[in-house]
Amino acid sequence: MGLVISAVIPLYNKAPYVARALESVLAQTVPAIEAIVVDDGSTDGGGDIAAGYAKRGVRLIRQENQGVSAARNRGIDEAQSDLIAFLDADDEWLPGFLATIARLTAVYPACGAYAQAVNLVATGGKRWTHVCDGIPAFPWEGLIPNYFRSAPTYPVCASAVAVPRYVFDDVGLFPVGVAHGEDIDMWTRIALKYRMCLSTQVGAVYHKEAENRTNALGQPQSEYCFVGVVREALKSGLVTPEQRQDAFEFIAHFQTEIASTNIRIGNPRYARQLLLSCRGTRKYARGWRRLMLQTLLPPGWPARLKAARHAMRNLAGCHE
Repeated sequence: MGLVISAVIPLYNKAPYVARALESVLAQTVPAIEAIVVDDGSTDGGGDIAAGYAKRGVRLIRQENQGVSAARNRGIDEAQSDLIAFLDADDEWLPGFLATIARLTAVYPACGAYAQAVNLVATGGKRWTHVCDGIPAFPWEGLIPNYFRSAPTYPVCASAVAVPRYVFDDVGLFPVGVAHGEDIDMWTRIALKYRMCLSTQVGAVYHKEAENRTNALGQPQSEYCFVGVVREALKSGLVTPEQRQDAFEFIAHFQTEIASTNIRIGNPRYARQLLLSCRGTRKYARGWRRLMLQTLLPPGWPARLKAARHAMRNLAGCHE
């Protein structure tokens, strides 16, 4: 018997889009053995739309709202195959996605994850292909040379990746109770133990314009959970010598990002703590110094600066 793949789709209030996602799964040239929709307490009727696909082999599981990680984990537990592919309910696979995944598993066995490039669609219909640092241009496929060098540009997308079940048995499931970055946490834990495979052939469409799409970047005020994972891996020697600097810069990328958020909301003390944890960054040194200076400015300076800029614009308008 050939490779069998389960499709897992977490669903929460994505009624306008879930049919599109399901149709893309059912249109695969290499079909999934099953499509599992985990309705995580939707209140907009999205679960009922998914239930209408039962005769076409879609299995619907309903649960109380617990978050996207819990929904993905439930799908993993319910899946009947040893390779699990993920798709968010507001995204879609291109018809050859699973065929490419199946081929990658044959050519590059024993990887921790198999991913494909994605097209992004913004509000207004603008489309572009996501490009990752350190990854050769299309057409290319192979083992990601250095996950930590590429990771700030997200070489793995939660709607264009398949993971063998034994990997979850090894590294654990998606972190429950994490508001943002739960998917990056998973890919990071996998990358610390396994090689990861990527094809630059576009396999999915990531709809940034979809309603209720949360943006993981810049939203949390506290440190991302996966930063601690990488920090501990550096201390324990789990990161290879060749990747140590890149892993440190991976931390610096997200620490400076969250520090900037805290400065804007008036929490400079915590921002300074975040910045000190990545002192010595080379890649982000200029931004690090700028942010550190901002943490030393008087309280309320962002609002004062905004007011001053507004006053200057008004003054310039008066002299026109």
